[in-house]
Amino acid sequence: WVLTDSALRCLEGFFYRSACRMASKNRPKKNDQTGEWTHPDKTGLFKEVGLYTLTLTEYIEKRRQTIGTYIRDRPILELCRSGERLRGTSKRRLWWEQPFEADPEREEDASSI
Repeated sequence: WVLTDSALRCLEGFFYRSACRMASKNRPKKNDQTGEWTHPDKTGLFKEVGLYTLTLTEYIEKRRQTIGTYIRDRPILELCRSGERLRGTSKRRLWWEQPFEADPEREEDASSI
């Protein structure tokens, strides 16, 4: 779940457009007289199609918490953290460099999504 800001915006747009296509009432509508589009409120749209009203960033954070709980005691995490970047490898944020703490209260919330 390592996303750049531009990739996150693209994904949020896809998430919204997908919800619009699944909706029957809360769809974008074009005014035939003016040619302008009106877009529905995200909260009502997501509720209609059964999606969570969390922002995509919040959803990803909850998934990170679930993954963090799962891998915190596994050897793969320490192996990744102790590894060295190879020469010529591009500098980017890696999944094990992101914050993910295992918080028991948040773990219950995260597992419900």
